[in-house]
Amino acid sequence: MWKDVYGDVAKWGATHRHMKRIIRRLLVGIRYDSVLDVGCGPGDNLEMLCRDRPLEEVAGADISAFAIRQARAAHRGHFFELDIERERLEGAWDLVTNFLLLEHLEDDGAALRNMRAMTRKYVLLSTIAGDYERYKRWDAQVGHVRNYAVGELERKLEQAGFQVEVAIYWGFPFYAPLTRALQNYTDPTMGRHFLIRLFGRVFSELAYLLYFLNSSRRGDVLVVLARATEVRGPDRVGDIAQVP
Repeated sequence: MWKDVYGDVAKWGATHRHMKRIIRRLLVGIRYDSVLDVGCGPGDNLEMLCRDRPLEEVAGADISAFAIRQARAAHRGHFFELDIERERLEGAWDLVTNFLLLEHLEDDGAALRNMRAMTRKYVLLSTIAGDYERYKRWDAQVGHVRNYAVGELERKLEQAGFQVEVAIYWGFPFYAPLTRALQNYTDPTMGRHFLIRLFGRVFSELAYLLYFLNSSRRGDVLVVLARATEVRGPDRVGDIAQVP
């Protein structure tokens, strides 16, 4: 998956860039001194998580040994091979993140409970919502086992010991259903080819501009910020606004 599907798409794909825009907006409103990125891959999200923050501890975890080797070579911090459905790390972090991970996991409830055990203050995650059967041809190729119905993930987070503070559904109509419907007829490994990568970047820039017209109240990209339920006190920097 890391060699053939992901990589450049996570850096310049229009949907990923908008997802990160939403995440950065949410990060502004919370205070944390340590961060663990679960499903960190090669560490592409760490710069965003560490920006303008003198963090005491930065860590990443991933089931892929290949991705962890890349992360260790490119970023400061501690990196661990971890199967989040079955394992948890010793210790806890102020902020635990996972981006585009839960849709790959058969036992997402176990993963959320393990993340809760490692969370002091907040969990911040993104995943895919919508109708799995409608987009199964694409989703199955990239290892997705589910899309979340509206409210489903929020309930699972509460069962795992979190209180949801913000849930943003983004992407209607240009990402979902239009782009997602087109994905059903493409090969996710096409990005390995040079010409497709070249023209794909041009298309991505145009799509990125178009995607500013997407709704942040409806869509298949889901970003959730939740607080560990027993945490109390002035950990919030400011009010967290919905993202336009």
